[in-house]
Amino acid sequence: MNISPALRPATEIAIRAAAAAVLFAAVLATTAPGIAQTPNLDPVVAVVNGTQIRESDVRLADEDIGRNLPTQDQAQRREEVIGMLIDTIIMSTEATKEKLGDEADLQRRMAYARNQGLMNELLVATAQRAASDEAVRKTYDDIVQKSPEIEVHLRQIIFRADPKDEAATKAAEEKAKIAAQRIASGEDFAKVAKEMSGDPIAKETGGDLSWRSRNELGKEYNDALSQMKTGEVSPVFKTAFGVHIVKLEEQRTVNPPKFEVIRERVKAMVMRNAQMEIVKKLRAEATIERKDQIVQPVRAEKQEDSKN
Repeated sequence: MNISPALRPATEIAIRAAAAAVLFAAVLATTAPGIAQTPNLDPVVAVVNGTQIRESDVRLADEDIGRNLPTQDQAQRREEVIGMLIDTIIMSTEATKEKLGDEADLQRRMAYARNQGLMNELLVATAQRAASDEAVRKTYDDIVQKSPEIEVHLRQIIFRADPKDEAATKAAEEKAKIAAQRIASGEDFAKVAKEMSGDPIAKETGGDLSWRSRNELGKEYNDALSQMKTGEVSPVFKTAFGVHIVKLEEQRTVNPPKFEVIRERVKAMVMRNAQMEIVKKLRAEATIERKDQIVQPVRAEKQEDSKN
């Protein structure tokens, strides 16, 4: 059969993506019964050596490989997808004639594709069931409305040191103690930051970190802030970046965004959580026996030690 120029790009794509075509053919095979039941809603697009290609096949192929096609023209993209389907049928038929391919391997691919398809269907259905208007609104009220974001205006003095370098960390701690003593004796925090901080930016700004959300700060910062009131200075504390002293200049509660503004984001979160929960639930209920994990035998001397 001669392939028209309009379909040649699809032929080249099919050759380069042979593995994807095999997987797609497996999906076709597993979905064929459903397609045959609704012929009026699923018109025939082409017949290749007696094998029908239906509109649903084109949609499925477009979902699978259409997004990777370089063309932006919808009509041309459709022709290339149909060309790929034609080539898949022709070449798979020829491969069967030449008795190519491992039947067991093809069956495994078909089973894998079927399982993937069913898994995706379950995840989509689970997400859609979970994302009712009531559930989305309740999630917004419970998480967003009842947990307003707290922002803090901080100043910081930092002495950088690698936690693995004990000498550098000890030296940084000594400098931090001197800075803390100066502040405790009444010196202005910003002045001490400009003179002593190991961070060039802090030297310029007097350690001003501006407003930060508590949610974006590390555990060490939040642990220190939980014990502080506005205007207070923290004890010296360490992080992976070095040794710190912070001053809580101000703090404020930020009003949460309106429900209508973030509705879709909350809905996506509800859907994701529902999908994660069903995976967790089904894993817990399943009987899973790993055959590829070998338990290492206990060495004889360890056995003797345990007896003693």
